[in-house]
Amino acid sequence: MRGRPDLTSMAFFIRIVDEGSITAAGRALGLPKATVSRRLAMLEKRIGAPLIARSTRAISLTDAGRRFYERIGPIIREAEAAQSEMVDASAAPSGLLRVTASIAYGQAVVAPKLLSFAQRYPDVRLDLRFSDERPNIVAEGLDLAIRMGDIEDSDLISRKLADIPMVIVAAPSYVDAHGAPRNARDLKHHVAVLVRPNIDHWHVGKEVVRVPWRISAGSLAVTREAVLAGLGLMRVPEFVVERDLKSGALVRLLPEDPLPIAHATALYPRSKVSSRALRFLLDHLSKRSSSDNLAPRC
Repeated sequence: MRGRPDLTSMAFFIRIVDEGSITAAGRALGLPKATVSRRLAMLEKRIGAPLIARSTRAISLTDAGRRFYERIGPIIREAEAAQSEMVDASAAPSGLLRVTASIAYGQAVVAPKLLSFAQRYPDVRLDLRFSDERPNIVAEGLDLAIRMGDIEDSDLISRKLADIPMVIVAAPSYVDAHGAPRNARDLKHHVAVLVRPNIDHWHVGKEVVRVPWRISAGSLAVTREAVLAGLGLMRVPEFVVERDLKSGALVRLLPEDPLPIAHATALYPRSKVSSRALRFLLDHLSKRSSSDNLAPRC
């Protein structure tokens, strides 16, 4: 059916898909389930094709629904974001934000930034969850996850926060006992301490070296302690060992060989795109000071 587009019903359709059900969309919109369902039926009648295949447990998109979602989703979200920016533009953000990050990065980098954000915006409440587990952001009702390294394909919106330098380090006692590698290939003759066994292939300069390892520590903190004890060398975010390098407790190895740059990335559900508080927080996290560093999980 031709005519003026029913933008309201389109927005309802996008919210149903993002929330996972008509009931959840009604809760998010503050409307009865029947109202949301009626709007969806109106849109399907106007288009002349079913958009959602309904069942007792869940919804799934029809082929037409998937094409329609991909086409109008960015338009609706951009409209919501524009409206949110224009409404009460001078008002301070408010509400609750649930944020998760890895333990090492969260405590060393995210927490100070969130505390300064809380000081600046007292009407925003922060629920912080630092864990090396990767929760289901949508299922657990999180607003923002900050993750390091490669990001898997996801329906979440991603925003790069920072580049992250990496270094290879060892304790002076290890170097005294075993010497220092002269080039990337020398790493094959040394022993590493890893956070996880599957990260034993190191890109160093133009080389990819599989390093022998003695300990897989399971956490960045334990890995650091093992290396400080002289049990091996490690590849680590520079911010983790910055003080150790300055004090001489650790020494940097192969400083002339470039290591890949990792990234810190913010991930958040599409349903949160219009959140004013989240936009302010993302901008705050993206600001860099001379002492700021963002670092990945090793």
